Amino acid sequence: MMTKIKLTTLAFALAAAALSSTGCGKQEIKQLTAQLRMEQDRSRTLEAQRDSAQQQLAAAQSRSTDIGAQLNAKDLEIESAKSERDKAISDLDALKKERAAAPPATAGWKAGTIGAEISIGSDVLFSSGRATLTSGGKRALSSIASSILSNHAGKNIRIYGHTDSDPIRKSKKLWADNLDLSANRAMAVTRYLISRGVKGSLIESIGMGSTRPIAGNKSAADKKKNRRVEIMIIN
Repeated sequence: MMTKIKLTTLAFALAAAALSSTGCGKQEIKQLTAQLRMEQDRSRTLEAQRDSAQQQLAAAQSRSTDIGAQLNAKDLEIESAKSERDKAISDLDALKKERAAAPPATAGWKAGTIGAEISIGSDVLFSSGRATLTSGGKRALSSIASSILSNHAGKNIRIYGHTDSDPIRKSKKLWADNLDLSANRAMAVTRYLISRGVKGSLIESIGMGSTRPIAGNKSAADKKKNRRVEIMIIN
């Protein structure tokens, strides 16, 4: 900008010198000189306006870049939200199908001394000598969880694991004794109920081993009765 102003000033000086050499009158020289000054001022004004416009253009381009970055960030957030929504829908559909395949929610409950209680045979919930829930065991517990949430929400729950009196043989590398096995089975049931929406702070899991039989431990049928998990609602 300074270079162009200097050139304009130089042109003005040269023009003034040329007018003097042509023999123009003083009045004419003054008029032409004033006109040249006006043109010089106008040129400076236009140059200033041009520089201002260039600065505004640069600022607008910078804002455009920032807005583009913000739009890209919002697009990523939208895609992430859509992915989470789709996962939630998928999980809900799976839960509905699982609950639809479960047995009736109130089956097996009876009135106990401290509240409603239900007993599930360990053979339904677990494989022999194991504490990992079977698919059938999960279906049974899904029904029980639905019943607890519908009919006993907010109440404390005790989960007792029981075994027969036979010592641990096939899975002795996993468990120290029947007490250890029963405690882990009670905890497996507890974890699954929590996964179905029952509050963990309301649940107490207890391993009883073979200390509380409900039948003799001589016949296979009686031993099967003793292998169980009891869920008790505390009124």
